Amino acid sequence: MRGKFIIIVLIQIALLAGIIGYREYWIALGEKVLLRTAPVDPRDLFRGDYVQLSYEITILELDRLGVNERFKPNQTIYVKLDKDEEGVCKASGAGSALPSEGTRFIQGRVRSEQAMKRWEITVKEDSGNLRTLRSTWFSGMNKGDRAVFCVGPAGRVLNHYKADSAYKPKCALGTSLEGSIEDMKDTAYQQVTAEYGIESYFVEEGKGRAIEQAGNAREVKVEVSLRDDGKGIITRLVMDGQPGIP
Repeated sequence: MRGKFIIIVLIQIALLAGIIGYREYWIALGEKVLLRTAPVDPRDLFRGDYVQLSYEITILELDRLGVNERFKPNQTIYVKLDKDEEGVCKASGAGSALPSEGTRFIQGRVRSEQAMKRWEITVKEDSGNLRTLRSTWFSGMNKGDRAVFCVGPAGRVLNHYKADSAYKPKCALGTSLEGSIEDMKDTAYQQVTAEYGIESYFVEEGKGRAIEQAGNAREVKVEVSLRDDGKGIITRLVMDGQPGIP
């Protein structure tokens, strides 16, 4: 009986060592890419500290990628990646077929595809300056109305309300902008939400909250090692251009 127990323990140790060894092999030989993200939901009391990650490539606007293909939930999707001037990878295409050799891509799975509207709102500030803002939702306002916008990166609207509204939410994660609406137009498009198996990252006990707080105030990127088939594994977090937590 004791001999059988020892054999079982040795098998388990061998399996664990194999998993760890394969992970290190994957990290060592895979292509390293940087993806831009913001961490949320940093702690799970039942599993220790972790950061829950959502990426720029989580939501794909198919028309902007030049993609006419349609996708179903749980379908495999291959997202082509191109580096920008900062060396961060962004989606440059997508499809259900494995990309040709030499193409940088990440493999994911479709959560959903849905019809959406994209809004462009031209706002005239009190200084006379015209600003073009972008939003995935916009309602309850007309041309000439005076409005307040909470604006995030790239002119994207995080929230908005009429200037004379009694409801005035705080703009904690963006910049507040007030002005009159000069023009607004909407464009219909298809949006895919995908996941890549790199949405959760476990860290040392007690560090999850620190990463979340850093993400609220500073830019966070994730370094991912890609296999030949496009599957990725997180190797480290990078905050403000400095190596974060491996």
